[in-house]
Amino acid sequence: MAELTPKENMIRVLKHQIPERIPNLLKDTISYLPPEVAERAPGDGSIAQKLGGTGYDWFGIHWTFQPHAGASMGSHEYPPLLEDITQWKEVVKFPDLDAIDWAAIAERDKDKFDPQKLCTITLLNGMFERLHALMGMEEACCALLLEPEATYEFFGAVADHKIKLMDKLVTHFPVDQIELHDDWGHHTNAFFGADTWEELLAPHIKRIVAFAKEKDVFLRFHSCGKVESLIPSMVEAGIDHWSSAQTINDIENIIKNYGDRLVLTGGMDWEELKKPGITKEEAKAIVTDKVLKLCRGGALIPFGGSSVPLVNPVLEEILSEQKDFFKNPENCKLPV
Repeated sequence: MAELTPKENMIRVLKHQIPERIPNLLKDTISYLPPEVAERAPGDGSIAQKLGGTGYDWFGIHWTFQPHAGASMGSHEYPPLLEDITQWKEVVKFPDLDAIDWAAIAERDKDKFDPQKLCTITLLNGMFERLHALMGMEEACCALLLEPEATYEFFGAVADHKIKLMDKLVTHFPVDQIELHDDWGHHTNAFFGADTWEELLAPHIKRIVAFAKEKDVFLRFHSCGKVESLIPSMVEAGIDHWSSAQTINDIENIIKNYGDRLVLTGGMDWEELKKPGITKEEAKAIVTDKVLKLCRGGALIPFGGSSVPLVNPVLEEILSEQKDFFKNPENCKLPV
């Protein structure tokens, strides 16, 4: 019997089935974002700036690429565009997506895709991120509490924009999965409680999930930070794939409780891998232990990200050595 292609193997995971082998995110997927999608300032074409550079985005916000972070940040020397959330309809201007020649972009970039691999298009700045990009974090959090009705309406308009953008992308590009970024947490907790998330964000998340199902495209919701308090609400709203699944969250417990409904991408940014002077052999021993424990049941796509440079090189070796991982029936069961 022929071996599954990387895309076929990844789809098994996304459908909450046992894959043939542990997926390798860097080798099994194509990550694509046309520069015309200016949810942040377009990058300079380099790999480092594939998710944004320095300049203005669609909404008139100025961003500055930060090499140490490998990402763009809102430029603090520029004043906020929106000071009062109740005035968002007068201030916020959404881009005209119909004015973009999506077919021409798709033709230009057709060689960037590989039908053997899962194609993911990443959309930055979800509802909450767009709010604090416009207002600043302090005022955005105040808006959640003091003007929930206006905030809810604003989130709805952002969700409408995302759905229309997703429609353009799935119509013109061979996209299998769309990743939506919206960081909901910091290092020690979520930015808001589950009740606020359920009231202001969940109804719009559900509309996005329903659209993706209608178009038969997978969704991956990206939220950095310690958001484990939101996981039950996220799953209830239909989110079934979460990245970056940082280890400030209780990854093992989340897999135990939700691994049959929620795929996690990440789970490899362990603090012990960041200690000064750690050797490759030491890192490989740590990562091997985590992979063997957390990849059981097929609910985790292991990935380390740029915060732990040693992870992905050793992960490459480990996944090559563990090609028969799921041939062991015990590894097909979620941790208990």
